[in-house]
Amino acid sequence: MQNDRLTLAAILCIVRATLSLLLASLVSRLAVQTGFGPKLITALLTLIGFLLFAFIFFTLKQLLNERYAFHKTDLTIIGLIGLSGLAAFISVSSLLFTGGIATDTTLLKLVYAAFGLLLIGFAIQLMRLDDNLFGFQKPYSFLTAAAGVGIASIKFAGVGVIFGAIADIILAVIFIKSGRQ
Repeated sequence: MQNDRLTLAAILCIVRATLSLLLASLVSRLAVQTGFGPKLITALLTLIGFLLFAFIFFTLKQLLNERYAFHKTDLTIIGLIGLSGLAAFISVSSLLFTGGIATDTTLLKLVYAAFGLLLIGFAIQLMRLDDNLFGFQKPYSFLTAAAGVGIASIKFAGVGVIFGAIADIILAVIFIKSGRQ
């Protein structure tokens, strides 16, 4: 795996962690405003969030596969990316095409619940990795599982986003340390 990709993934993890709460707050405020401009900005921010997530998790999948020959999380990571993409699609579609508010759709809540449960499964699977990821395997896994619980509950999704942001910072450190090997 190329060190440049790991470095870029680490930077994007920090960007994602820094912006996750800000974006969640901004998107929820813009989504309820009338007019095409706020809805377009919300749609773009939603797509950017998905693209960040997809790049980071594809890079994590590659790292686990190439460096550790660990393939137990492959389908789970693909599922997480797929559910994240589905959530982005539903959000953007409901904003731009139906005029509805994306955060209130029942289908979106079901997708988030499934995403949270799959995130918990991912964390459990990652605990089976023989390597301790520079001492960060357990903290990253526990924080990811906590984020999954928050997101799956829907009611505590904000807490899940906070745990996810902390997990992203830990993942950035894992990427940086992996790039130095």
